[in-house]
Amino acid sequence: MTLDTRFTRKALTALTLASASALLLAGCSGDADATDDASASTGVSDMISADRCAENEAAGPITFLTSYAYVASVGLLDVLTAKDQGMFEDMCLDVTIEPGSNNTQLVSAGTAQFAGVGSPSDVMVAIDNGADVSAIATYGNPPAIMLMTNTDISDLSQLEGTTAGYKGAIPPQISAMLTADGVDTASIEWVSVGYDPTILPQGQVDALTGYKSNEPLVLASQGYDVTEWDPADYGIESAFNTQIVNSTFAEEHPTAVEDFLRASFAAYAWINESDENLDAALAYAESLSEAGYDLDLSAQRWKTEVGLVEESQPEGTVLGYQAVDQWTPEADMLMENDLISAEPDIESEIDTSFVEAIYDDGELVWPAP
Repeated sequence: MTLDTRFTRKALTALTLASASALLLAGCSGDADATDDASASTGVSDMISADRCAENEAAGPITFLTSYAYVASVGLLDVLTAKDQGMFEDMCLDVTIEPGSNNTQLVSAGTAQFAGVGSPSDVMVAIDNGADVSAIATYGNPPAIMLMTNTDISDLSQLEGTTAGYKGAIPPQISAMLTADGVDTASIEWVSVGYDPTILPQGQVDALTGYKSNEPLVLASQGYDVTEWDPADYGIESAFNTQIVNSTFAEEHPTAVEDFLRASFAAYAWINESDENLDAALAYAESLSEAGYDLDLSAQRWKTEVGLVEESQPEGTVLGYQAVDQWTPEADMLMENDLISAEPDIESEIDTSFVEAIYDDGELVWPAP
């Protein structure tokens, strides 16, 4: 059975009170007391079976690490919203959300149970380095990474002999795009840079890697015009925003993993129901942020990423879908760029059972059985 995702604990409060009044007026106070006693004995939720609630409570405190602060990214804002709207509580899950950086290491060590990472590549590199993690959902199916240049660059070959900036590591999707276009990549000087994209229009670098939902929007808001080079236009396949779980935790608490995703995806749908819901989600994210939080740019970021997810969703699949052929292009890029020591065993690195368990004929089942 599927229910409207708006029916969360907050949304049901008025209905619960009204129902209780009706029971009293009908002289059914004995039945109502029995129901209240049953709910009290099985936790705080009346939106999940008693047995399942007990299983989820047995998972104990759960920590989710964001990929970068509290930005309005898919796989992050929806998790925040599931927390704020009481959806995790509805599933008898005790979830704490913290900003993360070394996500794969912390999840592997069991310090956190769940985390978001940027792409399947992050998961494959982590597992190649010995991490005990599994990928349980991937949101988008095109490359989220792109390369920016100033508008005087009309061909990628013009980047030969120039300086390009990257953050963290040179994205293999960008290297693959340049190679596919015949660029002499050895002639490009790559430099590690910070998070200020204005270094591109200010001339400190000639090209800059970034995300379609972030840096171009930031630069446009400041009046800068740049050219975006999309790896997808050069036949480069990739995916973005993957959720990972500690493998041991997943084995011991499968219903908790299912219902963590269930609540996250219910929140994703709720946010997208209206601009008012998006505003509420962003307001909560802003309240958690210690640094400045640009609400307008954050809304643009969310809508950009949702657009990428929806436009790239393979026919017949659902949000969070994962498959070996989805990950293979990135695995090939990692091998070609010597970023991993051995060919990934993708089938063992992804676990599709959790997403499969929370859908019925393509519809998210909410709440849980």
